[in-house]
Amino acid sequence: MAQTAKNAVYSKPKAGGAVWSAPAGSTLPTDATTALDGAFEAWGYVSEDGIAENGSINSTTIKAYGGATIITIEGGNDITYVFTPIEYGNATVQKELYGSSNVETDTDGSVKSVKLTDEAHEQRVFVFEHVLSNGRIERTVLPSAQVTSIGTNTYSSGAALGPEVTVTPCPDAAGVKAYKYQAKAV
Repeated sequence: MAQTAKNAVYSKPKAGGAVWSAPAGSTLPTDATTALDGAFEAWGYVSEDGIAENGSINSTTIKAYGGATIITIEGGNDITYVFTPIEYGNATVQKELYGSSNVETDTDGSVKSVKLTDEAHEQRVFVFEHVLSNGRIERTVLPSAQVTSIGTNTYSSGAALGPEVTVTPCPDAAGVKAYKYQAKAV
């Protein structure tokens, strides 16, 4: 196959936001264009670094006498998604970071109080939406994932509040951790 420049792309967030989450069991999208189920809530703006998808294959190499690698045993593929939400006042973000039962909101939906506890993060559904530079859109669906790391939140007059967040997917009943759908942008 020949080289094709239009296959080299960059991405931007889809209008309305790039990060969405919903309770476990919510209706999953099965394409790139169908509107998300009403249970999904937007995380708002994320930092200019975007969303990093990290993959690593756990493997063990077996060597023969003399040092030659003769077999590699794969033990699974770890995937994580890392991003920094910068809408610190967004109640959805606070609930995802610290647990919905630990966040109290005012009648207008703004954050009233947050309790930092040892409560475990729930498994949830996550969706990441991107507009690609080649006129296509991409939607990544994590049917079962949870926040597994919250980074440093630095209070400073020179940066937006918001800790780096790591989301780790677990396999669904079919063994799939993430589904990626693409379509032509409308």
